[in-house]
Amino acid sequence: MKISTTAFVLKTSIFKESSLIVRLFTLEKGKATYIIKAAMRQKSPNKAIYQQLNEIKIDYSHYPKRQIHPVYNSKLLNDWTSICTDLKKTLLCTAMLEIIDKTFDENIPDKKTYKVLSMAMCYFEQNDKNLNNAFYFFLLHFLRNSGYDIINAKDHPIVKRFQQKNSAILSDLSNIFESDFIINNKNNLTTSYDRKIMSQFIGELVRYHFPDLKSFSVAKDVFN
Repeated sequence: MKISTTAFVLKTSIFKESSLIVRLFTLEKGKATYIIKAAMRQKSPNKAIYQQLNEIKIDYSHYPKRQIHPVYNSKLLNDWTSICTDLKKTLLCTAMLEIIDKTFDENIPDKKTYKVLSMAMCYFEQNDKNLNNAFYFFLLHFLRNSGYDIINAKDHPIVKRFQQKNSAILSDLSNIFESDFIINNKNNLTTSYDRKIMSQFIGELVRYHFPDLKSFSVAKDVFN
């Protein structure tokens, strides 16, 4: 079956010197693994296309019984110039993609999460304010889509502990979750929470749900 879909590049590795094995988060099939033959040859444009974080469009042959699918056409949609030249943006966006890579099973579509990721990446590319809140927005929606509704999780052990520091923590999270600043791509979200307490809460929340998230161990240092 031939499929055409947009995708985000999660991870790339060289295969047999001239080809690439690439893990993508696609709109149509969720996370899946692909082979791009001859991608490492000198004149091939695919070396640049399949960089981590890039948004691309691929045409490929999907074989349900295979773990790796061959791509026969690739096109770069976004290489996120602003994100890739800003350390904080790069760290936070890498953490978003690693969350997906670490937690998703292959070939299970999640168009809601794809849409949230796409909106968040566009926001990071075009804005320089409210970057922490943009990451928090993605995380809260990702957890909701995965079955963890933190906004209403009054008995969550981390929520219960942080309510002692900030009794309005769930209200603050709800304000971020329900805001349309990401959807409208505008950096006009107004918040009044204690930044230190919120960054500590998010840090512990990520470690609780995603304990093996390597990129976040670096990204969390830019929250304060």
